[in-house]
Amino acid sequence: MAWRYECGPCAVTTGWLPKDQAAAKRDEHRTTAHAGMIPTVEVFESNAKPIAKDPAALRMWAVIAAVCLLAWISQIAR
Repeated sequence: MAWRYECGPCAVTTGWLPKDQAAAKRDEHRTTAHAGMIPTVEVFESNAKPIAKDPAALRMWAVIAAVCLLAWISQIAR
């Protein structure tokens, strides 16, 4: 997994780097361009795919929800 840093006011962006290197670039930029302060808009993100956008994961959660619903209905029907 890689990380990138983007400073909104300066439009400075790093490439995709290991997390510690991207954090070091962010800290270096804050120190040199913003006197150690945090800019008003920053992005520090990874390129990992969120699990919610994975179709297989969505199907799995839908099946789990359906099984739980059926179990709940069968408990009420008794």
